[in-house]
Amino acid sequence: MPQLLPDLSLLIPFILAGIALNLTPGVDMAYVLAKTTDQGKKAGLLAALGISLGSMVHATASALGISALLAASETAFLTLKIAGAIYLFYIAYKILTSQPQRPTKNGTQSHSSRYKNGRIIMEGAMTNLLNPKIGLFMLAFLPQFIDAAPQDVVRQTLALGLLFNINGYIVFVVLILLTSFAAAKVKASQRVKTLLRWATATILGGMAIRIAFTSN
Repeated sequence: MPQLLPDLSLLIPFILAGIALNLTPGVDMAYVLAKTTDQGKKAGLLAALGISLGSMVHATASALGISALLAASETAFLTLKIAGAIYLFYIAYKILTSQPQRPTKNGTQSHSSRYKNGRIIMEGAMTNLLNPKIGLFMLAFLPQFIDAAPQDVVRQTLALGLLFNINGYIVFVVLILLTSFAAAKVKASQRVKTLLRWATATILGGMAIRIAFTSN
């Protein structure tokens, strides 16, 4: 029978480390909180879902050895990090120029609304997919908690990657709910929202520059 998860002696530290890492401020958190503040709780949840999906792709790539090939290829790594930096600048621009999402009168989703929801998920996924640091992180982090026979390593890596992203999504849900609650209490003015947009865009731009100068 395949061993999907390591023993508790490794599983518990993995879960705790995953929670701590997901609480660390970064591109993911900045994007999710920006969407929540600007477009509401639902947008934040969709953004978090996209980020989790993108991160799971990196975990799968790590399990299959693709991330190792990326780390070994300077050309592939350079191409991905430049694309990732450009995309983060694009997301920063979109945050600055986007308009708050307004619900429809009858409470149902229009075709345009469904398209926007899908776009938020895709943007979140691409934010992670085009970040080579996430792939290298998965490649370095997940194997530390592998406790399986050689034939089960891929399955256990996938299981740990899935667990890491489930934990990450739960962390995001809590942060989104707290952010939504705070926004409802404060009832931030348009000026405050504008300041938050600029702060988030600045953070994303800074992270884009950091990714551009990341070495493998």
